Amino acid sequence: SKTCGMGISTRVTNDNPQCQLEKESRLCLVRFCNVSLDRSIKKGKRCLQNPKSREAINFEFTGCTSIHSYRPKFCGSCTDSRCCTPRITNTAEVEFQCPEGESFVRKMMFIKSCSCHFDCPAE
Repeated sequence: SKTCGMGISTRVTNDNPQCQLEKESRLCLVRFCNVSLDRSIKKGKRCLQNPKSREAINFEFTGCTSIHSYRPKFCGSCTDSRCCTPRITNTAEVEFQCPEGESFVRKMMFIKSCSCHFDCPAE
């Protein structure tokens, strides 16, 4: 997993018909790398959650582009030394089209909400 840009998130889940623990890997985009997180945070708030993307975007992965466009939510920054990371997410399948014509489907994490904590991921 990465703190910015496209990465891969791995978790153990039992979200399957057999309710069996299994390792799940999915693409994730917590925030873009070139976005400043120094926006002002409203008084009394501790976590700045970036809103949904203003415009629909296409995801890029290994030189291929998502067929559909999306307006994902991102995580921002916290007012203290903690980091703002996804708290509630869901998983959806995203289809990618490559320049050579091949296509493939990957699971992708979509952020529902973010929270501040000290368990920060490594860069």
